[in-house]
Amino acid sequence: MKELTSGKPMKLIIGFALPVLLGLVFQQAYTLTDTIIIGRQLGQDSLAAVGSTSAVVSLMFNVINGLVTGFAIIIAKNFGAGDHNEMRRTIARTLTFSAAAAALIIVGIAVFIDPLLRALDTPQGIFDEARTYLIIVDIGLVATLFYNLESAVLRAVGDSVIPLVILVISTVLNIGLDLLMVCAMQMGVAGAALATVIAQLVSAVVCLVYLIRKRPFLIVKPGDFRFTAASSAELLSAGCGMALMYSIVDIGSIVLQNGINGFGEDIIAAHTAARKIFGFTIMPFSALSATLVTYTSQNRGAGEFSRIGKGVRSGLLLGFACAALDVLLIFAAGRAMVGIILPDCAQYVEDTAVQYLWINVPFYFCLVVLLLLRSTLQGLGQSVVPIGASCIELIWKICTVLFMIPWLGYMGVILSEPIIWTACAIVIGIIALVTFRKLPKEDAAHETAKGATE
Repeated sequence: MKELTSGKPMKLIIGFALPVLLGLVFQQAYTLTDTIIIGRQLGQDSLAAVGSTSAVVSLMFNVINGLVTGFAIIIAKNFGAGDHNEMRRTIARTLTFSAAAAALIIVGIAVFIDPLLRALDTPQGIFDEARTYLIIVDIGLVATLFYNLESAVLRAVGDSVIPLVILVISTVLNIGLDLLMVCAMQMGVAGAALATVIAQLVSAVVCLVYLIRKRPFLIVKPGDFRFTAASSAELLSAGCGMALMYSIVDIGSIVLQNGINGFGEDIIAAHTAARKIFGFTIMPFSALSATLVTYTSQNRGAGEFSRIGKGVRSGLLLGFACAALDVLLIFAAGRAMVGIILPDCAQYVEDTAVQYLWINVPFYFCLVVLLLLRSTLQGLGQSVVPIGASCIELIWKICTVLFMIPWLGYMGVILSEPIIWTACAIVIGIIALVTFRKLPKEDAAHETAKGATE
C-alpha cells in the first residue's frame, strides 16, 4: 500500500503510474497480439467482424470500469482520511451496485444483440462472426467486473503493483489460450472471445485470493452492507458520474462506428488497425489519469489541498513528454506498425490507417490536458463538468456522421477527434483553473496546528 498524501508529488506520481502503465502495456500487448492472430490466422473479414463490435464492447467494459473507478474515488477518500470502517462499508456498497449494473448490461445486450448490430450497419458478410464474438464477451462481463473491481480497490489504497502482477499472469494466459483456441483448435472469433473471458476469470480469482490472504482489512463482512441515503447518494454520484462520462464517450463511438461500417470491410479493417495502435500510444495518458484520480482523492480526504495543484502540474509535464515521444514514434514507425497488424492488405488500406495516425497523433497534447484535468476534477468530487464535456463529444460525433462523413468521407472520421479534443481541452482547462483557485488555501494539518497554538 502507498499513501499519496506525503512526499514529493512527482516521485509519487511516477511510482504509482509506472505499474499502472506496465499493466496497460501488457493489456495492449495482448490486444495487439489478439489482433495479429485474428488478422493473420482468420483473415481481414474476421478482423473486421471483431472491429465492428469494438465500440459496443468498449461501452460495456467502460460502463463497468467507470462505475468501479468512480466508486474507488470514495474508497480512496475514506482511506486518505484513515476511516477503514467506512471504507469497508463503501466497498460493500460498491459490490452491490456494480453487480446490479453488470446484470442489466448482460441481459440487455443478450436480448437486443441483433437489432444492435443492424443499427450499427454491420455488413452482412461479417454479421454472424460479429454476433458470436459479442455474445461471448457479453456473458463473460461478470469476470471483467470482479477483476476491475478488485484492482480498483487495491489502487484506491495505493497498491498499483499487485494488479500489475496479476495482469501479467492474465496476459500470458490470454495469449496462450488465443494460440490454442484460434490457431490449434480452429475455433475462429469464438476462440478469441473465450480466451479473453477465461483469462479475466482467472485474474479475478487470483486477485480475490490475494485480498483474502494479504489484505484482509479490505474484505467486507455481512455487517458492512449498510445502505444509508447519504452514503449511497455520494457513492452513486461518483460511480454513475464516471460511468456516464465513459458511456457518453462510447455511445459517441458507437454512433461513429455506424458511419465507419458504412464504408465496408476494407475501411473497417484499416480503422481497427489504426485504433489498436492508438490504444497503445495513449497508455501513458491513461496511466497518469488513473494516478491523478487516486492522488487527488486521497489528498482531498486528508485535507492536503495544496498538494493537488502540485500533483496536476507534475502529471501534465509527464503527459506532454509522453505525447512528444508518441509523435516521434508514429512518424518514424507508424507504417511498420500497421504492416504488422495487416501484413497482406491492399496498399490503400495501409495508407488509410497510416493517415489516421499521422493526423491524430500531433493532437495528443490536447488529449493529455483533457484526460488529466478531467480525472482531477473527478477526484475532487466534481462530475458535472466532465460529463458535460463528454456530452459535447457525443454531439460532435453525431454531427460527424450526419455532416462530416457525407462531406469528407472517411477523412471526416479522421478529423473528428482532433477537433473535439482541442475544444474540450480548452473548456476543461479554464474550468479546472477556476476550481483550483476555489480550493481551501490552508491544508487540514496546518489548520489543526494553528488551532492548537491558539
